[in-house]
Amino acid sequence: MNNPEIRKSYFKDEYVIISPNRSKGAHKFEKLIEIESNKICYFCPQNFNGETITYRDDNENGDWEIISVINKFAVLSLDNINAYGQAEVLIETRKHGLDINDFSVDHIVRIFDAYINRYNELREINGVKYVIIFKNEGGKAGASVAHTHSQIIALPILPPKIDVESRAYTKYYLEHLVCPYCDIIKKETDSERVIWEDDNLFVLAPYASETPYEAWLIPKRHIRLISELNYEEKKSFATAMKLVLGKMDELGIAYNYFFENAVNNEGYHMHVKIKPRPNVWAGLELGTGVMINPIPPELAAEVYRGKVVVEDDPRF
Repeated sequence: MNNPEIRKSYFKDEYVIISPNRSKGAHKFEKLIEIESNKICYFCPQNFNGETITYRDDNENGDWEIISVINKFAVLSLDNINAYGQAEVLIETRKHGLDINDFSVDHIVRIFDAYINRYNELREINGVKYVIIFKNEGGKAGASVAHTHSQIIALPILPPKIDVESRAYTKYYLEHLVCPYCDIIKKETDSERVIWEDDNLFVLAPYASETPYEAWLIPKRHIRLISELNYEEKKSFATAMKLVLGKMDELGIAYNYFFENAVNNEGYHMHVKIKPRPNVWAGLELGTGVMINPIPPELAAEVYRGKVVVEDDPRF
C-alpha cells in the first residue's frame, strides 16, 4: 500500500484515513510524559494509608499480590448524587517498576479473575448502568502513576459511544443474521491483518485501525461478558496481551486497553480493544472524528508477527 486510503469500520459508520506516506519516523514515540520522578508511590504496599479494599489476591506469604481499592481521587462516588458511581484502582502487583507484559501468564489470569470479580460486583450496584474495565499505560495515555494498574469504573449512564456500538451491532445482526464479531473472525482468517491466534482467541489489526498498531482480541467462542471466560480462554488472553503489549513496550508507545461487554440482553460479543497512543490528534480528527493512521494495519500485523524489524525497514 503506497497511497492514502479511506476505510470504513467493519459495521459502524466510522471512517479512517490510512496514510502510509506519513509513516516515516512514525515509530519514534515517547512512551512516558515523566510520571516517575521522585514522588512517593502510593500504590506500593508500604505507602498504603487508609485504603478501602474491595478485592485482594494474596501470595504464598499472605501478603496481597493483586488488590483493588476505592480511588481516593475519584470523580464518581456512591454518596454524590450529582456524580454517582464507583471508581476503583486495581493494582496489578505489589512490585514497583513492572509492566503487565512482564508478568507470567498465570499472573495475568489472576488479574482477569480480579477484573471479573469487580465487574460482577459493580454491575449489581443500584443505579449503575455501565461498568468499564480499562488500563492507561504511559503519560500520553493518561497515566499519572507509574506503578502498573488498571481501573474499573461504574457509571450511572450508558455512554453514547457504547450505545452507538450496541445499536450498530444489533443492526448488523438483524440484517445478516450473524454476530459481526464472529463474522470478522470468519472473514479475516488467513488475512494479512492477523496478529496471532490459537483455539480460543483471534487477534488482529483491524481493517480500519484508528491508531497505529491497534489490536483487537476477540474470543472465538461467542460470549457476552468477561465473566463468561473459562480458564483456557483467560490463558489465551494472557498470552496475547504479553505479545501485543510487549511490542508496545519495546517500541516505547503509550496505550489504552478496554473491555467491551454486552450492555443489556443483546447477543453482544465480548472483546478487548488495545489502542496505542503514539500520535497527537489535530484539527481534522477532533473536528470530524475521522482519524489519520500512518501505519497500515497490514504493516502493524507484520511487526507484531516479527516479520518486520521497525528500525531496519525502509517503510518506516
